Parts: sequence; C-alpha cells; structure tokens
Amino acid sequence: MSLPISRFHELVATLESFAAPAITEPLAFGEAMDKLDNKAYTFTATLAVLPFLQPIPLGFFALIGSAAFIALGLQLYRGEQVLTLPVKIRSVTLSQRTRQTLINTCQKIIGFFRRYAKVRLSYLVQGKLGQQIGGFIFMAVGVLVAIPLGGVVPFKNLFPSLAILFYCTGEVEKDGLMAIFALICLVLTVIFYGLLIYIVWKFGAAAISHFFWN
Repeated sequence: MSLPISRFHELVATLESFAAPAITEPLAFGEAMDKLDNKAYTFTATLAVLPFLQPIPLGFFALIGSAAFIALGLQLYRGEQVLTLPVKIRSVTLSQRTRQTLINTCQKIIGFFRRYAKVRLSYLVQGKLGQQIGGFIFMAVGVLVAIPLGGVVPFKNLFPSLAILFYCTGEVEKDGLMAIFALICLVLTVIFYGLLIYIVWKFGAAAISHFFWN
C-alpha cells in the first residue's frame, strides 16, 4: 500500500508554485528555496535537478549545480536539519517559461515513477541509513555532473538527474527500491561517461560529434 497522497501532493504543489509567475522575473533559485523553510531536502533536490533535465550541456552552471548537490549530500549524510545552499546556486535565475517547461517534464517523470512505487525496503530511504544513502547519491551526482565532456554530448546529465528523481520519489513514497534504481543510474552514468571517454580516446572528438549528431 502506498503512502497517503498528501506528501506527494505537497511536492507537486511546490513544483507548481515554482513554475508560477513571480513578482520578480526571472525568479532566483534562492527565493524559491526560501519558500521551503530550509527543511525539505527532497523538495530542494527536485528543484535543483530541473535544469539538468534538458538536453543542452550546461557549461559553467553544471559546476554551480555540482556544488549544490554536494552541499545537499553532505548535509543529508550528516543528518543536519538546517538546509543551506551555495550563494551562486541561490542567485541562478530561470524565466517563467523555462521553469514551466522543466516542471512539466519533472512532473511527468515523477508521476511515472510513482505509478510503480509502494512501501517496501523503507529502511533504505528512512532513518539514518536512508539519509546516508541519499547523501551519497546527492554527492555522487554532484561529482558526476561536474565532469567536463565537452559541449557536443546531449543528455549528458540524464542518468544523474534520474538518480535524484528516483531517490526523491522513493523518499516521498517510502520505497527503498527507488533508491536502488537511483544507485543503478549512477552506475549507468559511470559506464556512459567511460564509453564517451573511450570513443574520444580511440577515435577523436570528430567521432563523438558524428556519433551523437549524425
């Protein structure tokens, strides 16, 4: 049996409020995070992963997002209750149109995950062990998205983004299997990155450009 839907609806409401028109546009991440009352790791991570769902490589922003995930991961791993984000990630802004597009994508992904989520292996997403697993996932994603692979690789951050969303869905639904899926996504990321590095080493940058774009 699944958890009461109120927590899921709270997550959806948070996403929708982030997508809604703000008094000051474009909206800064810091302003959106402040509405979470500095306590919701799951909600904050869900918001922070949104820009990584797009196919275009994020360049310097990937480093800012990396710092955010590592900071979240360290705090979650330690079981800290007060949530803080780096100043640079708080100052990043997204237009209302961009936010709405990313929110729609995120809701579809989480909604799909939730169709198969149920209470099982809850110890993997609850309590101290759950915090440590979540912290490790966040920190690993932070490291992976910071790895430079050039500007020719679309969906470079797809698997790391899915890892975050899997864990967040699992935490909301008390479904530890989702945490396992998140860890699998991390493994797939390492394999994917390793394949890209091998292609570049073996065939050169022209080959990777041809492989992905032609």
